[in-house]
Amino acid sequence: MLFDVGRLLHEEFLAVYRAAAADADGWEDAAVAVAHRVGSRLRSAKVPVAHVVVALRSTDRLLTEAMLDDGGDARALAAAGTALTAELMSSFCAADDGLADAVLAGGAPDGAAAFYTVVSVRGALVDRVINAFRRHGTVLRASSGHLLLPVSETAALALCREVCLDIGGEVWLCVAERPAARVPLARKEVDEIDALVSSLGRPPGVYRIDDVLFESAMIQTPEVRDELDRVVAPLLANPVLVETVLALLEADGNRAVAVRKLFIHRSTIDYRLWQIEELTGLSPVNPRDLAVLGTAIGMSRANAWG
Repeated sequence: MLFDVGRLLHEEFLAVYRAAAADADGWEDAAVAVAHRVGSRLRSAKVPVAHVVVALRSTDRLLTEAMLDDGGDARALAAAGTALTAELMSSFCAADDGLADAVLAGGAPDGAAAFYTVVSVRGALVDRVINAFRRHGTVLRASSGHLLLPVSETAALALCREVCLDIGGEVWLCVAERPAARVPLARKEVDEIDALVSSLGRPPGVYRIDDVLFESAMIQTPEVRDELDRVVAPLLANPVLVETVLALLEADGNRAVAVRKLFIHRSTIDYRLWQIEELTGLSPVNPRDLAVLGTAIGMSRANAWG
């Protein structure tokens, strides 16, 4: 099967690579048409996505090397390979969108995997993230923007970290795994994780419930929420002190790192931390108290934005 896929791609893509190497007009449109046609054919033949990915890489390498030997333009050839891959995978996976929506709604239609890891995306275009995932395997996209990976959460965490490296810049990915019939719970979980991560000002990266377990547990109890609101109220009236707490959280409690982030003197942060303790009764230099302050600020922001 792999040989047949590779031969098909070579035969179909050859003209596009030649046109791109020669910088001929219209090769981009030809790439879209060819990639969609081939992607639909491979999908209809139920070719495993892993075979498609491997064949795409091999075909791109072989055709690029051949065109370079003939004096082709390297930049144009790279653009051709990227365009063909993105368009083919878009067509190949086009039928998956309905499946993702059905699973997120609590159904288990034909073709569904036994379990999925749901991924929320923030800070980057979803299409760009999808293309990065597709270089590693199967990913389903729901109309809500959530992604479904038919792999365990452990494997998904590794994939998400690779995708973050591929994309670069600021992107937040939150993940949660459930059996197919309970995927709606995973969607709810990743949305809650993302809300906490956003409101707490956590840096870009990959997050799961364990990363915000303390905060998540605290906000589940109404009495605790009310108490936190009372404690944090005077702090919220001072944006400078809120910024100081968040900087200290991001620095994992390291005052020297927070000082550099805030561009202030060490004595200044010490005075601010004293003010925070006077206002709230919680000491930001105590890891547990700092976590409570961060949770209270995060809850307040989430309520204000929600």
